[in-house]
Amino acid sequence: MTEQAGREKIAGGRNRNRLLISLPHLIRMSSGFLFSAIILLFAERITMLDVAIIMSVGIVLSYFLIRGDAVIIDQLVSYFRQKELSEEPAASVPTMHLNEKYLTNATDGLTELRWLVSSAEQKSALAHKNLISDNIYRTEILRHLPFPLMLVDGRGYVEEYNEQAGLLFGPITIAKPVDFAIRSNDVLQKIQQVSDGTIPAGETQMTLRGTFVQHFTVLISQFITDDVPRIAVIFIDRSAAIEAEKMRADFVANVSHELRTPLTSILGFVETLQGVAGQDEAIRAKFLAILQQQSERMVRLVADQLSLSRIEQTENVQPEAIINLTEMAERVLTSLEKQAGAANITLSITAPPLPVLVRGEADELIQMIQNLTENAIRYGHQGGFVKVIINNKTSHPSITHKDGCFSVAVSDDGDGIAEEHLPRLTERFYRVDAGRSREIGGTGLGLAIVKHIVNRHRGVMDITSHIGTGTTFTIYLPMIKQADTSQ
Repeated sequence: MTEQAGREKIAGGRNRNRLLISLPHLIRMSSGFLFSAIILLFAERITMLDVAIIMSVGIVLSYFLIRGDAVIIDQLVSYFRQKELSEEPAASVPTMHLNEKYLTNATDGLTELRWLVSSAEQKSALAHKNLISDNIYRTEILRHLPFPLMLVDGRGYVEEYNEQAGLLFGPITIAKPVDFAIRSNDVLQKIQQVSDGTIPAGETQMTLRGTFVQHFTVLISQFITDDVPRIAVIFIDRSAAIEAEKMRADFVANVSHELRTPLTSILGFVETLQGVAGQDEAIRAKFLAILQQQSERMVRLVADQLSLSRIEQTENVQPEAIINLTEMAERVLTSLEKQAGAANITLSITAPPLPVLVRGEADELIQMIQNLTENAIRYGHQGGFVKVIINNKTSHPSITHKDGCFSVAVSDDGDGIAEEHLPRLTERFYRVDAGRSREIGGTGLGLAIVKHIVNRHRGVMDITSHIGTGTTFTIYLPMIKQADTSQ
């Protein structure tokens, strides 16, 4: 026996029991003419046999007349009993199977009631399903919204919040005042103004100071659902934009300062040369040499800035060419031999016998090693050394490349750098000793360029230094195997 057949059999049995139990109802329905028959009997108008016949015929006729109604009533009772026992009564729509032959014996009102109940319940279940779906949809939108969001009621109590708000403010308690989570007086004041209807919507700024400073634009607006006013508070992180604006302002100020100094010198010496002093050959030669030095400094500054801008534009694109880093380092040391010789500094390179291969941009890798080596020559001791060491058997926790990584270390034996300066060495125009840096021709952009080249090549740079013993810049880059050179 199938499950459907079993349900129908049970339903049929329940209907038969219902019909048997409804015998008192049959008697009540035929009580009118039965009472009349009993009166006629006492009035000796009819006999007892006539009364028995009338009662039997009345009950039988009533049974056939109301059996359709009884079935529908029993079915409606069973229908609502099933809904009551359901775990989700609003979504439950039990089926009602009714034999068509009973419809001919049912009153039109009950038949229509039966269909109205079935139709209304199906529409109600569909509406409930849509409501649940809409609620899930709204919850998912709220959860995946990229901005922190809080919903506040008219009393200023938190009704709901998304994951981003929880991450921003920490644990937030529902049905508690919003000022338990938000500590900004400006934001709380705007929320109150919007809640009071003083303003339709508000916007303000908020700064959070923790491990790092975060700046937010806070948008506050009111909306009404189910005739209940609520307030949405959205936090838009503007930290990156503010930091970029600060960097831009600092850059403009630094570039202006760096260019203003040599330009002022150039203008001053030009004016001197245009005067009587310009007729002195020795003074003229001295001043022209200074003009050339200052002009070359400005050229280097502009060239470094253009180079830095170009590298920044392509920093998110990793180079694909296969480069032998040992060869690049040897080229750099060859080109700097004259400069090192003038400072009486010995250059040396230590590298593995096999080529050390990397996916990279040749010009940028040369510039990276050259900037580090030039710095080592500038800040090294007279008669000292600068060593370039390439190691193809090393590792770094930040590089998880399948073929491992190699390192390029540039060391000098100079005065060293105090530990507090190390984190800022790669910032634009940051100098430990500004006067000495300008004196030896530094632009303040060399290490910033190195940092961006390393980032583009998906590498890491470490800096170690000890006062009196020198400084070492070590760059770790992903390595490729010899077999990959054919790709």
